[in-house]
Amino acid sequence: MQEISADKLALELYQEGLSNFESGNYQQVIALLERARTLVIVESDLGGDILIWLANSYDADGKTEAAIALCRELRKHPVGSVRKSARYMMGILTAPQLSKLEGVTSEVPILESPDSYQPKPAARSKVDDSNKKNIREVSLEKPVVNSKNNFLWFAIIFCLLLLFLSSWA
Repeated sequence: MQEISADKLALELYQEGLSNFESGNYQQVIALLERARTLVIVESDLGGDILIWLANSYDADGKTEAAIALCRELRKHPVGSVRKSARYMMGILTAPQLSKLEGVTSEVPILESPDSYQPKPAARSKVDDSNKKNIREVSLEKPVVNSKNNFLWFAIIFCLLLLFLSSWA
């Protein structure tokens, strides 16, 4: 019977975990990566990658505090790319939540086919007509300037000046 090394088993668990992550099986990913974590030297490249994906999985599974705690540890990891990823994730995980603006919504239609979209008329704001300012319509087209005529006159004057100066020489 063939024995498999701990590093090789950890790599297989890590790869299986990544496949499960793409499928959205975050609890399964956590189980696989925690097992891989016990088999590998966590200060190695592979160990750091396993822990970064474990933090991602914690967050995806709703365990954001565990993800933040793991990222805090990984900011001291000996591998630079792992430290960089941990700092990046910390920025995302600890960023303040954006609040929704009151009265501002966007509807995204669910299309069954490209031809099924029917736009809704825009909602009119309830603004008193007496408070409206007079609005002047302005054309958005760029004004046409005939620069060819200006260049033509410049060229004619320049040629005449050259002829005049050459006759003096």
